[in-house]
Amino acid sequence: MSSERSGEQVELQVGDEVLKVRSGERLIDICEHHLTCLTFSCRSASCGTCAIVVEQGMENLSPMDGLEAIVVEEVSEGRPNVRLACQVRVLGSACVRPLS
Repeated sequence: MSSERSGEQVELQVGDEVLKVRSGERLIDICEHHLTCLTFSCRSASCGTCAIVVEQGMENLSPMDGLEAIVVEEVSEGRPNVRLACQVRVLGSACVRPLS
């Protein structure tokens, strides 16, 4: 569980880019605002194009729900620590990269 509070500034690394963001923001919104390397199509956990690998800070991300879990199982091909950026809220510091 994250010790960060909603709205506090936390550090998020996306690929090689390090961002200062507000805790509680949706990851896909952060990436869109900062024009990072993540791509997406739907924002509703149906396409899986925004799949990411969480390299650090999985405990600082919002919990995975049932729909996200189904899509992650399909797109991850067994790789660990995969999430969908459109479903993740950043609650504390984390490091992610696009699933490739």
